[in-house]
Amino acid sequence: MQRDVFQHNDERLMTLIGVTKAHKKKKIYFLTIVLNDMKRQFIIYLIKKTDQYFRKHKNWSLNDLRVVDAKCGQSADTPEFELHFHNKQIYKWMATSLNDKYSFIQWLTRLSSQKSSPQRIQFLNVPKESLMSSESLEMKPLAVNGNNGDNSQTNDYMSDDEESYQALTSREEADLERLMSQCEFTIHNAEAFTEQLTKEVNSMDSTNIQNIMASEQRVLGLMQILQNAIDETLKLETRISHYESLMKNVRDVVLQVEQKEAVVQTQNDNNTKLLMELEFLINQLDFPKKDEDILLEGDLTTKMGIALCISSANALQKALNANIHPSLSYMTAVQEQRKLLDRTSTRFSSRLSHHLNNLFSHLTNQYSDHFLSIISREELTLPSHSLIHNTLRPYSPLVKWLRTNDTEIFAHLAKNYRNFVSNQYERELSLFFELSKERLSGGRYVSGNSTPPQNPDYRRKTLPASDGSNRRNSGSTTGTPVSSDHFETSSTRSSEISLSEWEEFDTCIERMLSAVDPICLSEQQFCIEFFDLEITSGTQSVTNTSICSSPSPSHQSQGSSETADSKKSEQIRPMMTELFAALEPEFISFSTFYDKIDGLYSMYLLVRLTHHVLSAQDTASFLTKAYGNILIQVKRNFDRFMSSQQNAIEESKAPKRPKCGVLPFIKRFEIFAKQAENIFKNAVQRRTDIDRWYTVLVRSMFDAINRIARDHHKTPSEMIRLENYHYLQNTLSSLKILCLENERKEARNRYTEALKDYVKRYFGRPLEKLNIFFEGVQQKVSQGVKAEEIGYQLAFSKQELRKIIKDCNLKEVKKGLEEMYRKVEKHACEPDTNLIQVIWRSMQGEFITQYKTIQEMIERCYPDANITLSFTIDDVLNVFSEIAQTH
Repeated sequence: MQRDVFQHNDERLMTLIGVTKAHKKKKIYFLTIVLNDMKRQFIIYLIKKTDQYFRKHKNWSLNDLRVVDAKCGQSADTPEFELHFHNKQIYKWMATSLNDKYSFIQWLTRLSSQKSSPQRIQFLNVPKESLMSSESLEMKPLAVNGNNGDNSQTNDYMSDDEESYQALTSREEADLERLMSQCEFTIHNAEAFTEQLTKEVNSMDSTNIQNIMASEQRVLGLMQILQNAIDETLKLETRISHYESLMKNVRDVVLQVEQKEAVVQTQNDNNTKLLMELEFLINQLDFPKKDEDILLEGDLTTKMGIALCISSANALQKALNANIHPSLSYMTAVQEQRKLLDRTSTRFSSRLSHHLNNLFSHLTNQYSDHFLSIISREELTLPSHSLIHNTLRPYSPLVKWLRTNDTEIFAHLAKNYRNFVSNQYERELSLFFELSKERLSGGRYVSGNSTPPQNPDYRRKTLPASDGSNRRNSGSTTGTPVSSDHFETSSTRSSEISLSEWEEFDTCIERMLSAVDPICLSEQQFCIEFFDLEITSGTQSVTNTSICSSPSPSHQSQGSSETADSKKSEQIRPMMTELFAALEPEFISFSTFYDKIDGLYSMYLLVRLTHHVLSAQDTASFLTKAYGNILIQVKRNFDRFMSSQQNAIEESKAPKRPKCGVLPFIKRFEIFAKQAENIFKNAVQRRTDIDRWYTVLVRSMFDAINRIARDHHKTPSEMIRLENYHYLQNTLSSLKILCLENERKEARNRYTEALKDYVKRYFGRPLEKLNIFFEGVQQKVSQGVKAEEIGYQLAFSKQELRKIIKDCNLKEVKKGLEEMYRKVEKHACEPDTNLIQVIWRSMQGEFITQYKTIQEMIERCYPDANITLSFTIDDVLNVFSEIAQTH
């Protein structure tokens, strides 16, 4: 083990014992204590033996050992012991013998007492004699390969002199070897070597003393030389002082000349700087007369004139924002020049605003009729305002200049643009939604009750600008409650509308949204460029503002973050809201109009608008907010429609006909659910809304069925519940709506309960005499009479039983069952359905149950009487089958 495991790592095996894990005596390990010569520390190794060699399994430093528990208590001593290490690891071992265990512990005791150990080891449950014997124990390592010479080295490691020993340095070692090589007898005769060293030391001492005495004369000569050097230095200093007194007058003259030259140079520098400052000031505040004439009298109708105005406006902007020293602002010339610049800026701002306001009015009046003529019922498109935008776009740099220099005029200009353009958009949107209604109604005019003009162009020309506002007022009153009768007729009417008409409505809504979106986005893009709405007033730097020579879409930063886009949308949204003020009211009026026709239209709008809003990339844009507000109103219409459906169910009354049958609202729900599923099949985002109302409607139907069953006096309540729950359960099963799975199960349970109640009430007991007879028998048994002794009772004798059985023959039973079948047919509203067969099978099961109960009582109470009923279960089944086939 020493050779294979430790020797190549400069480690020496001190002791080892064979151990096994506590309570597991399968594998034998070797626990060893090893000295590492390189690190000069003791290590505990756990050695594992394989088939061919030993290998290290685990190792711990002796410094990590904290507790040694010998497990020597009051009971018999065992080879078991424990080792506790600093990381709270506890290892339990079983030594091969007690001697091995205490030998290992004695080694640990001695090593723990060494001075080099940083922390003492705590020994628990160790006998005192073992600790005492360890003090006198001679610590000898295991002899490996017959070499016992290592014992002394091991003892050297553990001796107290180890720490005080200091090894020779390499230089000292070399000097010692050189000295010993000069004397060949040093190894054999140490005394002679010592005497020779003493003689050499004495000789060196005398030589040193002689050298010291000889150097005294040389020191005195050196001191005399130093004294001569000092004297020469004093003479040199005297001469230098004389020369300094001669040069004093010359130095004063030179200083005066230098001062005069400095003053002249300062004057020259000041004059140069003043000239440069004046040139800079003039260049900064200079505004040529030519540029002033262009701004005040230039042509603003041609591209060349606009370009010249932009260049002159840039020059004026540069002069107005000139960065000059504040002290220069008090100069009269500077103040007069600035007044001139301000006056020019004010006059040009007024001239530019007046020209643009006239241009806004002219363009809207010029293209108004043209835009209205583009809108058609067949295409459902809105006209693009690119003609107006292209005309106004060259003025964008001038509007940007106006925003920087005169915010009041800029605000007034933006307000006038909103007024002119919003009126045009209001007329276009109003006509657009009217034509959309006409298209959905098949070309019929649906706005009001008056007869429309035959020529649609006449309606475009005479369309009042205030029509949209009136419609907004009418569309805002959408909170008026609608009666349940209206929704009953609405549900009936929706069933008459073909699927193609619903799809046409959905397609029309999509085309309307596709027509509105590009117009709004185009107008928004134009407003951002024209009014420079990307740059917020809080972050705009006036000194760095400049006007581009031509409008460019570079205002939009392609790499801007979502936060920048959101801030941009927040700034443009108020303007877009005023421009398209008619969009929300017109759309809400449109949705309310069709909601009054049929609530299913609101469902289509809800699904389509939800998909449109959620697919928008910019959630803070004007369109998204507008569609969101419209969606809120559509959601209210939808909830009101569903609430009215619920009210219609809750307020439904029992029919006056003799047979109640399936209630109308259940059949209407079936039609409604199929249509709703077709609408919401791909609307995952709105699935929770319809699912919630599904549950509410089904629960309301449950309550209504029970209420009508109690109120209807001509049809048994059990039959009303039976027929309606049976139909409702079949309807829910065919619809396969996941959210109604619990309601479907409840409907089935209610149907089963109603079936049991009906059978229990109307089936009764066909074997009445036998049932009465055995009720008395059961009463006697409950009083303590044994079942075998019942036959000895006079009232319940075998003769009495045979007499009753003789009266209850199959013919009488069949007669009673036929009468029962006719009663079921009388109660049921629709005899052709399979519900009667279900009831009949349930009655058959009830009859067989009674038959088996009576037969069991006969066998228990009259075991040896050989008494049986006059007919069997097969006879009963044949009778039930014959009656069912006959009817």
